[in-house]
Amino acid sequence: MFAKAEVSVKKILRSAALNIWEDNWDNRETGRSTHDIVPRVSNKPVGWNREEIMFVTGHGPFPSYIHRFNLRTHDNCSCGEKGDPMHYATKCRFTLSWHFQTPTVALKLQWLKSILTNNL
Repeated sequence: MFAKAEVSVKKILRSAALNIWEDNWDNRETGRSTHDIVPRVSNKPVGWNREEIMFVTGHGPFPSYIHRFNLRTHDNCSCGEKGDPMHYATKCRFTLSWHFQTPTVALKLQWLKSILTNNL
């Protein structure tokens, strides 16, 4: 009898925790670039590698991220433009050999999703 009650309580608590997490995920101002790609919370890993996580979240060795912590006086790349992941992936003259074609604003979300599902 206690085993059934324990399973039921665990199920209720798990569901409540996921609902709170989902509400926070949908209504916060931070993490919007990731929210666009992963709109629903889940306990299942997305399967991204470290570089993909840094690209999507913008957390990593990017001037735009480091500047947030006042560890740089500006958020510009060495080339003079804003040093965020999209800049390095599409525009920066220092990363020219790795560039992707810049997506249009309307297709940016689909572009990001296709990059993250491309095994090459």
